[in-house]
Amino acid sequence: MGYTEWIYRSAWGIEHVCQWRGRYGAKHEKRAEHEKPTKEQIRKQNQKNKENRVRRKIQLNFDQGDWYLTLKYREGTRMQIEEVMKHFRRFVKILQRQYRKHETALKYMYRLEVGSRGGKHLHVIINRLPDPDADLIISDAWTRARGMTPIELALLEGLCPADGLVHFDHIRREGNAEKLADYMVKPQPWELEDGTQLTKEEKKATGKYGCSRNLLNPTPEVKTYNHWTMRKLLELGAEGMNTQPNRYRTEGYMADKSSWKQGVNPYTGLSYLCYFEIPIAGRKRCEQEKKRKRRAPADFTGAVKTAGTMPAGFAG
Repeated sequence: MGYTEWIYRSAWGIEHVCQWRGRYGAKHEKRAEHEKPTKEQIRKQNQKNKENRVRRKIQLNFDQGDWYLTLKYREGTRMQIEEVMKHFRRFVKILQRQYRKHETALKYMYRLEVGSRGGKHLHVIINRLPDPDADLIISDAWTRARGMTPIELALLEGLCPADGLVHFDHIRREGNAEKLADYMVKPQPWELEDGTQLTKEEKKATGKYGCSRNLLNPTPEVKTYNHWTMRKLLELGAEGMNTQPNRYRTEGYMADKSSWKQGVNPYTGLSYLCYFEIPIAGRKRCEQEKKRKRRAPADFTGAVKTAGTMPAGFAG
């Protein structure tokens, strides 16, 4: 029995999702007895599907060095969701003008969240602005969006332009953006620490994410194998794919061991396999650079001690 493979490509790497074709899965596998899924099972499956969609969209549109921001208000501030979103839309318009000055298009994803004590804040993923003062420009944009004193006037008054209400973090490729995607779509609890509960409107507004219209949507490449099975692939595993000659590994890539997931769907009884291939070139360059830096002091010292001549690499 063959299998179907869905392939998602991005600058982060290549994601493979494999599943047995047909109604009965692999040889000697029997389809599980049909059972009606519970509401909790449906909720968990929908949540997982949402996390995968967001993760793939992040990988396709953003990369290392781009920003993961948290836009906050001063402690004790309580605002309506409509007013928070009004500030965010103003923040986006201000940044769009700044990005156009640098001939760059602003790309973003956002999520509104209510803190455990009732304070509202925004989580935003944006592409990096090519400007050495980009952090101050973003802090200024959030200050202006809230109708506060612009940075230029704040500096004249001796105030710090970075008021601590914009928290910066960099996007990293470690973990293939799984944690970042999970956080962007994590369920919002009904009840807060003080015992108050969110209204239906607040629950709806904080239970979804938004993004700019210029983001690309991940589209998989679908391959169907009628005469090949996943048996050899499962026997190799992530370790075997990286060390043994095989037709499954893409040239220039290696399988990420932490992404290797295989098993049987408990509701359908069908086997599945998911894994991620990461590019090797960047890793090799990083290792070579580290080795070069470690060797540099020793090589230079040794060259000075011998015959008092310049090192060979500096010869004219």
